[in-house]
Amino acid sequence: MLSHSIYKASHAGREYSEVARLRTHRSSVIVFVVSGVCLQLFSWTGTTAAGPGLSNPTIAVLANESRSILMNSPGQEKEERTPEQRKIDSQLLYAIYQMRGEAVAKGVPTEAIPLEKDAKGRVLVEIRSPVTKKLLARIEKLGGRIVNSSKDYDSIIAYLSLAKLETLARSKEVKFIAPKAQAMTN
Repeated sequence: MLSHSIYKASHAGREYSEVARLRTHRSSVIVFVVSGVCLQLFSWTGTTAAGPGLSNPTIAVLANESRSILMNSPGQEKEERTPEQRKIDSQLLYAIYQMRGEAVAKGVPTEAIPLEKDAKGRVLVEIRSPVTKKLLARIEKLGGRIVNSSKDYDSIIAYLSLAKLETLARSKEVKFIAPKAQAMTN
């Protein structure tokens, strides 16, 4: 009985290693196929009978996006952020990139970011900053709606368009902008 148990354990290990080998092989095949497609797209962007470049702009766009995805390292998007973008939470930035059609080129998620919005499409955000009348007026001038503010906690809750977040982040007094945290219940 003991030898049978040892045999089953060693046999199960071989089955596991075979499954792992097949998964690795499948991943290699996928990488190979994707690389081939990208190389084909790159070759289409060369000189044609009509002159340099492509006659089909859709393929040119796909080729450029593929190049940028392959050439960008995962952390490169963060390194390339402007000073005002560094003050904005990643989820909000990804939503901004998606809105502008830049998500694929920047190598960030393309799935919809779940953000609370009002009827006008403005996003509910928390702005970490000393609360001043000047800043509150600036938020309203940018088309925002103040929900709440707290001088004690240096916090302003407001609805503001994604397109205006970078403009607001340029203000020296703004420290950080993030999606409004939602209360959790059991």
